[in-house]
Amino acid sequence: MENIQFIGTTPNALISEIVEKLKTELLSELTKTFNENQPNKYISAQEVCERFNISKPTIHEYRRRGLLKSYKWGSRVFYRMSDIENAMIIND
Repeated sequence: MENIQFIGTTPNALISEIVEKLKTELLSELTKTFNENQPNKYISAQEVCERFNISKPTIHEYRRRGLLKSYKWGSRVFYRMSDIENAMIIND
């Protein structure tokens, strides 16, 4: 991690520097997340929870209300990434 020297720096310059670093980090993280997400990739409920910071009951509620479509293979339930992204866009 890079050190920011703020001795002799104005508060506005310090704020600008911090904001710029945050933007760079967030953009990098978002790009990585969405590049990993292939439209037809299927992920488990646990992976949905971890990636989008939501709970399993929330996922089940979205499925019950018809906001998310689930796919079952054997006893496991999966969700398609494109369906999750569409649900997030619609619910914003």
